[in-house]
Amino acid sequence: MHLRRVIVACLIFGPLTAVSAQAPPPSFEVASVRRNISGVNRSSINRTSGRFTGENTSIREYIESAFGIPTGRDYLLSGPGWLDDDKFDINATLPAETTREQLRRMLQTLLAERFGLKTHYESKPFKVYPLEVSKKPLKLSPGSPGDDGAFIFDEGRLTGRAVSMSGLADRLAGLAKLDRPVIDKTGIDGAYNFTLEWAREGTAVDSTQKASIFTALQEQLGLRLTPRTSTARILVVDHVQRDPVEN
Repeated sequence: MHLRRVIVACLIFGPLTAVSAQAPPPSFEVASVRRNISGVNRSSINRTSGRFTGENTSIREYIESAFGIPTGRDYLLSGPGWLDDDKFDINATLPAETTREQLRRMLQTLLAERFGLKTHYESKPFKVYPLEVSKKPLKLSPGSPGDDGAFIFDEGRLTGRAVSMSGLADRLAGLAKLDRPVIDKTGIDGAYNFTLEWAREGTAVDSTQKASIFTALQEQLGLRLTPRTSTARILVVDHVQRDPVEN
């Protein structure tokens, strides 16, 4: 009789070991979001023990930070053009032991609650420049251990200090004003020092001037850019509102 009751209970209510209700997504303890109208040309996102702060930062930058899109890979995010226009300050508190992944999920929750952010991923064909090792000798010197990666850029001249090849690829398209993103396909690990000089965009290239970025990479670093089509996993913004929910 007892066994029959257990079977009936399972049929009505499901297995006795059913998983409990899904836990709510992680969120900040306290968070404020305010529009920044200072007009300054500077933004920052910082995390210190127990606090997350963003100052004069666009919605695009917050989304890229929340979903782990590296600096220089804006092509991995597709959304409305105004994502770069409106700037906001975010101040939030969180447990000191919060991991990087937990922080990203907290920021995703905040963007969903305050800006109504909804997204999905798509795989799309993409025109790219793979950064590859050329047939010429490599001309990269190893960076000093403990050095933080740094770029020094003056129009047509780039100096890298302890920079990875993925870091170089992420910045090349913007600095050289290329028509498509650059992705690292060198297979080279580690960080390196280098100097790269090339002719500015719109400047005629002749024997008395600097080389194009394509020639400069081969001759000065032993690397090359070749136009190709690849597939990229794109984060697509389905919905986001310009005015956040009040604090």
